[in-house]
Amino acid sequence: MAYSDYGAFVWLNGNRRKDKEDVAAFATDEETFGTDSANIPSGARLWVNLIHQKNTNNDTSINHGVLGDGDIRVICYKQGRPTIVEATENGFVDVPYCDEDTDPYDYDIHFEYKGYKFYFSGTKPYYAQMTTPDGNVWESKYDYGYGAGFGVDDNYVEDLRIM
Repeated sequence: MAYSDYGAFVWLNGNRRKDKEDVAAFATDEETFGTDSANIPSGARLWVNLIHQKNTNNDTSINHGVLGDGDIRVICYKQGRPTIVEATENGFVDVPYCDEDTDPYDYDIHFEYKGYKFYFSGTKPYYAQMTTPDGNVWESKYDYGYGAGFGVDDNYVEDLRIM
């Protein structure tokens, strides 16, 4: 995804999480690639994740950025508001958090759900933040012409996180 048009960067407590860029929401790179997933290029992760998900009959949607490791995750895809997905015993459920009339490209949303705190901003690049009940802070910036597959160095990515 980020290899040609849209993409994302993801951080956990200020540390880059490349394994959460261009992945399925509830797949782990470790189960797909082993323990060295951070060194696999974004485009390669995308295609291998698609094949792995198809072969295991899991969700085959690949997302630009995924926040979280637990049952509640934020999916950042292309442009606009992110999606919150919760894994339940009955499958994956989208968590509603705003009115359908909320502009998908111009928003500033703060709310809480099951002890998680969320902040989403439609200021470009789009920004999503999820704070887990144990205090871990997940962040993503995502947009068109942006993200892991565009050959930027780690210093540039760190500067983006702080901006």
